[in-house]
Amino acid sequence: MVFQEGRRFFWGMSEDIGGGGLFLATRCPPDPGEDLKIQLPGPGAEELMVLRGRVVHRREGSKEILPVEADPRPAGVGVAFEEVPPSVEERLRALLTEEGLRSAPGSGAEGEEAEAGDASLAIEDPAEIRRVFECLCEKILPVRMKRLGGRIHYTTYFRDVIGASAPFRVKAEAVGLEDFDSAFCEEVPFVFRFRLEDDSYCFAMTERPAAMAGPWSFDLPARLYRGQDRRIPRYSYAVKHPLTVEFPDPLDRGLKRVKNVLDVSFGGLAFKNYPGEEVYSQGQSLSDVKICNFDHVCWESHGVVRHVAFVCPPGGEVFQRVGVEFSEEDGSGLDELPCLKEGELEKIEGLSLIRRHLKRVAMTRVKILTGMDHSILFSDGRLCAEQNNGGLDLAVTAPLLADGVGGDFNEAKVTIHYLYHGTYHFFSTRTKRENGSLCLAVPTVINRARRRRVVRARPEGMVKTRFRFFHPVLGKRINLPVRDLSIRGLSFESDYVRDLIWKGIRLCCCEILLGEEYHPLGSVEVRSLVQQAAPGGEWDKYCGVEFIDLPAATERRISAFIFQRTNPKIQTPTAERIEGLWKLFERSGFIYPSKGAYIRKIKPEIDETWKRLLSDDVSFYKQLVFREGEEELGTASAVQVYEHTWLFQHLAASSHPVKLIPKHIMIGLMQFFMENRDVKYLISYFRKENSFPRRIFLEFLERYPLEDQLSFKEYSFLSLDLAEQKRREERQSDSVRSGMVIEHASEADKQIIENYFQKSLSPLEFRARSLFRDELHLPETSAAFRSRGLKRERFCLVAKRGGALGAFSLLENSSSGINLSGLLDTFSIHTIHPDAEQVGDFRRCLLDAVLDCYRSWHTPVAICLTEEDDLGDYFCVGFKKEKEYACLTWSRRSYKRYHAYLRERFGRFDERFEIAETDDSHGVFQS
Repeated sequence: MVFQEGRRFFWGMSEDIGGGGLFLATRCPPDPGEDLKIQLPGPGAEELMVLRGRVVHRREGSKEILPVEADPRPAGVGVAFEEVPPSVEERLRALLTEEGLRSAPGSGAEGEEAEAGDASLAIEDPAEIRRVFECLCEKILPVRMKRLGGRIHYTTYFRDVIGASAPFRVKAEAVGLEDFDSAFCEEVPFVFRFRLEDDSYCFAMTERPAAMAGPWSFDLPARLYRGQDRRIPRYSYAVKHPLTVEFPDPLDRGLKRVKNVLDVSFGGLAFKNYPGEEVYSQGQSLSDVKICNFDHVCWESHGVVRHVAFVCPPGGEVFQRVGVEFSEEDGSGLDELPCLKEGELEKIEGLSLIRRHLKRVAMTRVKILTGMDHSILFSDGRLCAEQNNGGLDLAVTAPLLADGVGGDFNEAKVTIHYLYHGTYHFFSTRTKRENGSLCLAVPTVINRARRRRVVRARPEGMVKTRFRFFHPVLGKRINLPVRDLSIRGLSFESDYVRDLIWKGIRLCCCEILLGEEYHPLGSVEVRSLVQQAAPGGEWDKYCGVEFIDLPAATERRISAFIFQRTNPKIQTPTAERIEGLWKLFERSGFIYPSKGAYIRKIKPEIDETWKRLLSDDVSFYKQLVFREGEEELGTASAVQVYEHTWLFQHLAASSHPVKLIPKHIMIGLMQFFMENRDVKYLISYFRKENSFPRRIFLEFLERYPLEDQLSFKEYSFLSLDLAEQKRREERQSDSVRSGMVIEHASEADKQIIENYFQKSLSPLEFRARSLFRDELHLPETSAAFRSRGLKRERFCLVAKRGGALGAFSLLENSSSGINLSGLLDTFSIHTIHPDAEQVGDFRRCLLDAVLDCYRSWHTPVAICLTEEDDLGDYFCVGFKKEKEYACLTWSRRSYKRYHAYLRERFGRFDERFEIAETDDSHGVFQS
């Protein structure tokens, strides 16, 4: 349905509906008391029903991601109808009756033929139909379905074809029907579609919706339609990194829309549109469409909306699938406009929150930029805040104001800009000029935009940091001082009018001087020309450039320079200080008794691994230490564990009342992740009873719900001492008697395993753990470790009976000490169809094979990380449950927000110590 709020239209889903109102599911619920105009389509009715209603109650969606007593109900509002016209009331009453629902068009054989579309062949041979369904079940391929004449597409999976003779039955997984589809009491027709071996298939059948709420089964259809799949090849799960599509809102070009891409081809794409978001219709034009891979724009074009369909995946999420076709000609060059992307602009509202924020800004003495009528008044002002009779007096002081620069005025409207903890803030308010300062009215809202995805550093005091390039017009080399620097670009001081530099010009043969050596930058493009007032009354002019083809070696050198400038208290450990790290781990309590017992068995191997990791610059490992004098006070490390994924591990710090050691360590590592473009995903484990990471992550997730950018899982940590466990001698004979075969996965098996994980995991988890069939054995990661004489491997064992794959196990094996908790030496067992009768047999045979593998690798302890509830088979072998781990999986798009969150959160503690040192003459309110 479509609803109108003010002048804008949005779409939503109805969870329930009655004669007096409905519940409208939307991710952006309107406020109680809002008037809505609702357009409700009725089954079998071409004309929409238009009703007016008022929001009577609001239900916020749960933002909880960590362990989950979260409210599973969707966000939305209850709407009471007002003044329903008699004609609409009659149609609404018909809609709410079973007879009204039955009037859906296209039923029976005629409807089945219509839904079959262009299928060229009708298969009626029962043996051939059974073969197709058995192959579909074995490969775990998704099946799309919808009610005949309905609007919402659902996804289900077929598990098995059962029966010794006809009639055969197909076992299927539960389907969470939505909207009116779940209201039918009797059997209604459904249409099913799936792809198999480059062909598309479809069939129709009748079923009661209530029977689909749990595992259900149906008779093998008597007729199956097969046709050639004529669609352009599209990339959905094959897109290994999350893509977004960005474009101006078709109805308001001042707004920027950012959507998650479902799949993409050379001819078009499809994106998600959630309930409560804007409305799209067939034929609607979209201009300036950009496809972005993280922060990089990889395609620009124009497009036209070709289809809009409702989709409900197995998890119960409901969204629109909006298909966009690209224009035949590539999009023209885009004008550079100062605009913010959707989701980047946040607001601070509420008088108490605004006052608290402004007091902190005043205490930290950040620079304030004030603009009026598009002209800059000053650039080095300071905000002052004083408590006065229960209110807050604000003023901005600056030398230029005292000197009378900036024009004469008594009262005006100004915009205040400043960077606070690395985040760009701005607000508008009224001001009066008094005694060399601007007296400000407290604003009603403060905006902040988290745009910069990399860290910049100002090379102050570094006289030799210079930018050199060959000027294409003047025909000579020019050497100018660098103003600030990042891995994406830099700014340099220049009178761009005199130096003949303009916006858009490309400069070639560029170099940067860092220390005593010039480093090549390749070519750059001038993105901005800036002129601002200097304290002496003159004008500072500088140019900002973006790197086009920055060499990898120079990028690493710049990143190291920026890291050293922004994290002066952090150092890189060396192999000679390994004993200092051991003392820190013991002193901080990082090594608790159960972990210590595991470590003592392999400590010599750990020392050898650490020597290899710390003796040279290793591309797949990063460790930081906070050191004072000769004592290590804090450390953390990160290591590449999958093809594009790193593990954040080993955070340990001595307690200190002032130094905030975890702040420097965590911010330093997050900066490393942001600037290392190969770190596409991040995984972090922590014990559920560990209060520090739990508190940090919970507060972050409450403030910034990240949806598709973060995933949470819980695992049981099971361990078995292989030296004490007696080997089961009868395992092989038992497996032979049971007809079980244990072997390494073949290419055909890897395809089934990939489909299994695509079904059971979120796209983020699937990509982060490198579960594509060609990445299952971690070829690039293993090669990187081998080049340093270390191990990082993953193997896959499969259990088959009668040639059919029933279960499989992933085994990881790494050099001792890369992770001190053994999280990189774990295994997991997965059964293809968990409700099968042979699950116990498959698991027990795989367990024996897995333990033999770990024995052959001379691993002292076998560790299993599992989500399974039934651990009986593991306990029978001798495993013990030691603890429970929480695991967070991060997308790269979340790094900058977490970095800014850490700076802001720990900045509160910094302010407390700065207040005591602040002189009262600064005019800062002190609480």
